[in-house]
Amino acid sequence: MDKHIVSNYDNDLDLLKNMIIEMGVMLEKQLFLAVEIIKVSNDEISKSIIETEKKINLSEKKIREYATNTLSKRQPLADDLRKILVSIQLSGTLERIGDHAANISTRVSKAETVPSTYTTDSIYRLGQSVIKILSQALSSYDESSESLAKSIAVQDKEIDLLYETCFREHIILMMEQNNNIGYCVQMLFIAKELERIGDLSKNIGEEVLYSVRGKL
Repeated sequence: MDKHIVSNYDNDLDLLKNMIIEMGVMLEKQLFLAVEIIKVSNDEISKSIIETEKKINLSEKKIREYATNTLSKRQPLADDLRKILVSIQLSGTLERIGDHAANISTRVSKAETVPSTYTTDSIYRLGQSVIKILSQALSSYDESSESLAKSIAVQDKEIDLLYETCFREHIILMMEQNNNIGYCVQMLFIAKELERIGDLSKNIGEEVLYSVRGKL
C-alpha cells in the first residue's frame, strides 16, 4: 500500500487493522473453549467465555469509535474509505460471533448429563470445522488475501452439509430413545449457533474481497 504524505494517517489505518486482528485473536480463543466444553463441560471455562464476550463487546465499541473519528478527521477517499468502512463492518460481525460462542457456553450449562445412549460426537466435529473457517477468515483479513477469502465460501457450504447431517442424526437419536430428547435439543441449538458462525465467517471473507478488490 502506498504511504500517505501525513504519516499519522498511515498510523491510524495500521492501528485500526491491528485492533481488528487483536479482537479476532480473542474471538478465536473464545470459540476454541466453547467447542471444547461441548465435549467436557466445565463451569470455570464457561465463566471465562462469558467474560471474554464482555471484552469483545468493548473492543467492537472502541473500533467503531476509532473508525468514526478517523472518518471525520481524515475524510478518506477510495481505498482508504473502503478499508475504514470494512473495519466497522468486521467489528460488528466479530461481535456477533462472540455472542454465538457465549450462547454455546450457556447451552452447554443448560444441557443435562450426557445420556449413555448419546453416541455421537458430530456436534464437536462441526465445531472443529467452524474453528477452522473462522481462523481462515481472520487470516484472509490479516494478509489481505483474495485467494483465502474466496475459499471460505466453499468451506461454508461444507459446514452447512455437516449441520444438516447433525440435525438428521439427532432427530433419529431422539426418536430411538426418549431419554436423549432433552440433551439432543440443547445440542441442536448449539449446532445452529455453530452454523451461524460459519455464515458470519463467510461474511468476513466477502468483506475482505470487497476491501481488496473494491467489489464482491
